Amino acid sequence: MRLPCYAKRLPDLMTHRHIRAKQLEDVTGAMIEDFITTRMCEDGISPKTANRTREVLHKLFNYAIKKWNFVAPDRRHPNPAALVQRRAEPPLVIRFLTTEQINQQLALLDDEPTVRVMVAIYIYAGLRREEGLWLTHKDVDLDKWLIHVQAKTIAGEFWQPKTKRNRVVPIGDTLGNILTAYEPQTGCPWFFPSPRGCRWNPDNFSQTLREANREGDLEWSCLDFRHTFGSHLAQKGISLYKIAELMGNSPEICRRHYAALVPEKMHDVVEFSEPDKPKPTDALLRQVLAKLDQLPSEEEKPRLRLVE
Repeated sequence: MRLPCYAKRLPDLMTHRHIRAKQLEDVTGAMIEDFITTRMCEDGISPKTANRTREVLHKLFNYAIKKWNFVAPDRRHPNPAALVQRRAEPPLVIRFLTTEQINQQLALLDDEPTVRVMVAIYIYAGLRREEGLWLTHKDVDLDKWLIHVQAKTIAGEFWQPKTKRNRVVPIGDTLGNILTAYEPQTGCPWFFPSPRGCRWNPDNFSQTLREANREGDLEWSCLDFRHTFGSHLAQKGISLYKIAELMGNSPEICRRHYAALVPEKMHDVVEFSEPDKPKPTDALLRQVLAKLDQLPSEEEKPRLRLVE
């Protein structure tokens, strides 16, 4: 297809670095390994990006096997990408705001009331960025204090949550007070309309937030706000299953993100007490029985004995 005369041809940043192959059968595991290694050494891509590249190529070959009867030249390895070594990824580091930083963030946005309430929803309800941008007046129930994150079609445009599952997030007292004081714009379906009265573009909202935070030398993002919700719940001892349900994640993802923050009550597991050492409860019962034995009348003594 010929490009229009006004179209600008962008330079190929990967010139002379592509995998040289005319057919998919020509691609080997060694070629993929060399390509990823070169990207890491010369472009500085992270181990995580390298592993995601490997996963994409693995799915590509699986698709070719199932849909197009692809057969690898080496029958011992039907999927060449499976031969590529996975890189060791560094431990996952979650950034989240402390209570003091939350107050600082919200105070900085006092001159941006709509953005301030949106940030409060991300922090106190754990919504994803687009989940907040797609909220309508019907989704925010201030009578029952509930936020409905659900699929919808607005002006012919369909949207659904990332996991394709609807969920309901309760509104706490702090967020409830902020939402009650907020007066959403009427005349449009969006609970948080953009300055032009339409739905926020995700990148435009993030840019607006960055510009507002630059004045206070803050670098928090919507993902940090969402992690703040999950991290504070984990620190309170809320089960990871409940956190996963509230955030629309799988329990496994929540375990990777927040398990280290859960206060584990396992002190009894690490006790190396003597087998014959009396338990505190046994000692207390023996003291009670000793005092009962000191009663003057036999009729006043209850018939109690310590059973091992």
